[in-house]
Amino acid sequence: MVEFIFTVRDDPSEDGYSLGDLEVLGNSGSVTTRGLEHPDQRMMVYPSAAALLSEARLMASHGKGNGRFEGFGSMFVVEFSLQKDRVATRHGKMVIDSTPLSEFLCAIYDGAKSLHDHGVSAVEENRKVLNMLEKEMDSFEVWRTSLDVKHVKSND
Repeated sequence: MVEFIFTVRDDPSEDGYSLGDLEVLGNSGSVTTRGLEHPDQRMMVYPSAAALLSEARLMASHGKGNGRFEGFGSMFVVEFSLQKDRVATRHGKMVIDSTPLSEFLCAIYDGAKSLHDHGVSAVEENRKVLNMLEKEMDSFEVWRTSLDVKHVKSND
């Protein structure tokens, strides 16, 4: 199953525009922004997590087709293809995973929630972006529940 792991890699104290990394893990491969520093591929993690939720929701609402996520302030791109209730996650030509849609949606939410939970205790300034992520998560969860998608923990 695919996983989306956001981490903050910013000094000094964090704020809503903190820079960090995204690691995407799957059964067929993995990719990360960590170590991609020429040019620097860190992204503004909190708005990027909100954008990932939004992109997944848009693609899933169509029931088929393609999606594209690009981290805010980064050129790092992950692409998605939805066909027959399965999502292929790719970075360039590398396939990272092929996941049932319900598990893909849970993995996206889990990645955003983990980052948000970290931010609640770490972000001291510019909390508007963190609040925006929380609103996007709430909206995503209501929408996902309306699809009758059971939540699957990515670490089970």
